[in-house]
Amino acid sequence: MVGDLYDRVVEATAVAALALSIVVGSAVLWVGLPILGFWLAGKVTDDAEGFLLIVLGSVPLAMVGFGWVLYRVAAVYERVRGRAGGGGGPRSAWLVSSSDEGARSRRARAPRSLIDVSMAISAVLALILMAVYFFFIGETRLVNPL
Repeated sequence: MVGDLYDRVVEATAVAALALSIVVGSAVLWVGLPILGFWLAGKVTDDAEGFLLIVLGSVPLAMVGFGWVLYRVAAVYERVRGRAGGGGGPRSAWLVSSSDEGARSRRARAPRSLIDVSMAISAVLALILMAVYFFFIGETRLVNPL
């Protein structure tokens, strides 16, 4: 009885820690890595061409690598929750035509995973933060062409 309760507490703690790491990791992927990449590129080089070359080369590669790790964490999360995505499981909701069945039955058959929701929300958050910075916070540096 006590051992069973202990196992459930450990499992719930693991699920919560994995879920938190997925949500925070998604925000780091879309917001933190680009900011860190820009900051590091600014520390490494002083000229604009070098800065652009470093940022365009390193930030996308870092995002791809971090995203791969994040999706591995999401697979562990789904496995611990008991929803392992094996080959014989339900098809993804996006593979079904919108005229085939209703939206409710599509979502019931293939619910959205935590990684998909957190990545979408953090990407929208990153776009909003970029627009706010661009329009309201960032400095305008106009160069006189004459």
